[in-house]
Amino acid sequence: MLKKVFSKALLSVVMDKKARSTLDAAKQRAKTAPRAAAPEALPASAEELRVAARQALESAEKELASKPKLTGERKALIQQALAVRKQKTKILDELGPDQKIKLQAMALEAFGLDPTKGGR
Repeated sequence: MLKKVFSKALLSVVMDKKARSTLDAAKQRAKTAPRAAAPEALPASAEELRVAARQALESAEKELASKPKLTGERKALIQQALAVRKQKTKILDELGPDQKIKLQAMALEAFGLDPTKGGR
C-alpha cells in the first residue's frame, strides 16, 4: 500500500498527466491480456521419448532433403570468399596498435559516428 502511494507520488513529479494515464492504460491492458499458453508437457515414458526423438529426426532429414544441393560453382564461390576473408584478416593482424586505432577512428567517421565517444 505504502509502495503504491509512494510510486504514484513519484510518478506525479516525473511524468505529466497524459503520460501517467497512458502508463495506467498500458498496465490495465497487460493485466487483461490473455496469458501465453503453457509449454507442452514432456513425454513421460522412455518409449514416448524415443518416438518424439524419431519424429524430430525424420523431420530434420526431410528438411535437409528439401534444401538444394551445393553446386560446384557455389562451393567455389564460398571457398573464394573464405580465402579473401583470410587474406584481409592477415593484413589486419599485421597492423600495429597505433595503426589499428587510426583505422578504427577512420571507420567510425566513415559511418558517421563520433570516434571520441567510442562510436556513440
